[in-house]
Amino acid sequence: MLLDFVSRGQKSGRLVILQTIRGGSGSTMGKEPINVLIAEDDELQLEVLEGYLATHEHIRIAARAQTGDELIAQATLRTDLSAMILDIHLGEGRSGLESYSILKMRGVHLPTILVTGMAPHASVTYDLGIVDIVEKPYTAKRLRQAIEKLQSHIDYQSFVKSGGLYVPIFAEEILQKTPDDILYIESINRTILVHTASDAYESKIPIKVYESYLQDSYFYLTHRSFLVNMKKISHIEGSTIYFHQAREGKQALIAEDKIQEIASFWNNLKKWL
Repeated sequence: MLLDFVSRGQKSGRLVILQTIRGGSGSTMGKEPINVLIAEDDELQLEVLEGYLATHEHIRIAARAQTGDELIAQATLRTDLSAMILDIHLGEGRSGLESYSILKMRGVHLPTILVTGMAPHASVTYDLGIVDIVEKPYTAKRLRQAIEKLQSHIDYQSFVKSGGLYVPIFAEEILQKTPDDILYIESINRTILVHTASDAYESKIPIKVYESYLQDSYFYLTHRSFLVNMKKISHIEGSTIYFHQAREGKQALIAEDKIQEIASFWNNLKKWL
């Protein structure tokens, strides 16, 4: 089916992509980095937790907090966080769970793992939307299970946010990304690269097929070699497009005859996002 898609994709790309996603039993999901805020006031426990997390290459410790107030401040002010790992007891003042509740009321919704020596009643954490509870002392295996559960939760939320749509990447293996994962798709000497904020994945699917498939997801062919997710643009300078939270060097181009058209479309889109 995949080879059939590549050969006939120009004519029936949308239909065959959907069939591939639904029928692809061998599909795997590439792991995007998860930026985590850790709230833990015990230095020894923090060292143990960070040691276990170090074995997960896609987990990045982006911030730390030792008190409830620090937790609230970090989670409210930072825009790069993907998730939190909290201890219930955070020194003096608010507990981790109380601070998490305040964040929810303020509209900060970060998937969270609760690490604690005294697990609260299940109904309490269910109502708050805690992804998993890991009781101390715990093993690397138990934390790995929680991380996998967190990853599944993030993948599902991203899938729903993107309108229930997966974008296939077909090369040596089949990957699936949501439109929100992708910054732009680039064609270089007949090689197709699907760019996320931190990686680039080679694909055998033609850029024109991606254009047709993603036409309702704010992707725009800014240049014959670049299909851009307009929602991910941070700014435009001349014919160069820059992206939010992208690794250095992640840039796309605009064809000279499209510069005014693209800039106008993007400026109007910003008003609605």
